[in-house]
Amino acid sequence: MEEKREIQQITDNNKEQFVNLFNYYLYELSVYSQEDIGPEGTFDMEDISPYYRDVRLYPYFIKLNEKIVGFILVTSPPYVAEDVDYSVQELFVLPKYRGTNIAKDAVMQIFKIFSGRYDVGMFKSNVRAVKFWTKMLSSLDIPVVVEEGFIEIKGNVIQTIGMKFTVSDMKLRL
Repeated sequence: MEEKREIQQITDNNKEQFVNLFNYYLYELSVYSQEDIGPEGTFDMEDISPYYRDVRLYPYFIKLNEKIVGFILVTSPPYVAEDVDYSVQELFVLPKYRGTNIAKDAVMQIFKIFSGRYDVGMFKSNVRAVKFWTKMLSSLDIPVVVEEGFIEIKGNVIQTIGMKFTVSDMKLRL
């Protein structure tokens, strides 16, 4: 049986699954962000409802054979820097499905929908994310400008890496 890999837009109708999955994502990121759980035993989330309510934000579940296995969140102006069209703001795949190219397939689907100037940021210490984006963009022969920076999260100063690049329709047809 052939695997069915797809992305599915997150809407108000499936927001509960998104909120639940987002908490797992925050749990995974806590090793880099140094955040603690709140009194309810969950991570303190900002309001993520704009992702499924604002038309300038593009949230998608990553699905494998109809099962949700992660999500990819894409932003556009005014949620990105002035010289950027899109940002893959968050990319998360459940551990069981890592190493299967499902994240790469999801990103490729995003690139085919949204071509333009991108900015992708991540924690520098998140070696897995840095390696993923470096390998993926290199495999597509997409030139990348890498910028290092810092972010402060609840008093913790954390090093970041930003990758700026351009995705064009022509490049993806090769």
